[in-house]
Amino acid sequence: MDNCSVYTAASVQEFLSYLLPNAEHWNSASRGELAYRGQASSCWALVPRAFRKTQRVGYEPDAPAGGSKRVVLQVESEFRAVYRFVKEADRAGFQITEASNRMILQENPDKIFGDVNWMYNWPQDDILETLALAQHHGVPTRLLDFTEDPEIAAYFAASSLWDTRENRVDSGEHGEYLAVWVIDLRFIRAINETVHRYPERIGEVRVPRANNPYLRAQLGFFLIDRGANDVISRGELLSLDEVIQERARFWNRKGIEQTWFDEIPVRKVRIHNTYTGDLLRGLENRGVTKGMLMPSLDRIVESLEFQVSVAKGIAQLKYPPL
Repeated sequence: MDNCSVYTAASVQEFLSYLLPNAEHWNSASRGELAYRGQASSCWALVPRAFRKTQRVGYEPDAPAGGSKRVVLQVESEFRAVYRFVKEADRAGFQITEASNRMILQENPDKIFGDVNWMYNWPQDDILETLALAQHHGVPTRLLDFTEDPEIAAYFAASSLWDTRENRVDSGEHGEYLAVWVIDLRFIRAINETVHRYPERIGEVRVPRANNPYLRAQLGFFLIDRGANDVISRGELLSLDEVIQERARFWNRKGIEQTWFDEIPVRKVRIHNTYTGDLLRGLENRGVTKGMLMPSLDRIVESLEFQVSVAKGIAQLKYPPL
């Protein structure tokens, strides 16, 4: 059930215009003060891959599914997945991060973190950069990708919905609408700056973009639920949208000064999926393509093929009545 506000756009132009950070309804947000995440279905909550029950977490044949109610099992599977990523990257000649060097030299997490109870503090601050890069390259972690650019988020929502084999929208179990989630970082930053005994539950994770062209092109960063280990065993609130809504209600009762766009600083902006082709074409005209967001020669070719598929499919689309 959506407790945050939901805005439904009736056209591609309205959809993209509504998402602009300088629009009045975002309460004078500046660039970088709003977090955007595009998803192929507006029905999907903001659940990190490591917490999804349909996701295998790890690269062993018996790797468990995500969303375990056992903290140790969940955390150990996440660690092993990142560890395998770091080891394979090292074999291929890539140096990931400073923290990854310790993982290569010492595979025992008790010794890496200097704590036999390291599982309950996972992920440790000094491992976050490694975790972020692993997540960005497809390793299931408890981080969730966001971007500072709404058009980039819109592209990922639309492109993941498009079936290039059929030149049309994937008619799977996505529902009628694609969506871009908008989260007000002014709220997250305000509650993290408030003096209290423990770190706030929701935090930003940013890593250097200089050595990661994809992350740099996508203006990417991550959000994390620092309190996930405390509630995993109770099966509570592992979707970031629900956690942020809960924290907003808590801090509103505390009377924290509000500068964000709504009392609940989460909004879902959606558009009917029959507009997917037109949305992709509109973004292409603005320079937002797979080749630009994933800069490599292979991705340039994939991007051109994708654009051909969209062009072929647009004429076949039927639009819903307004």
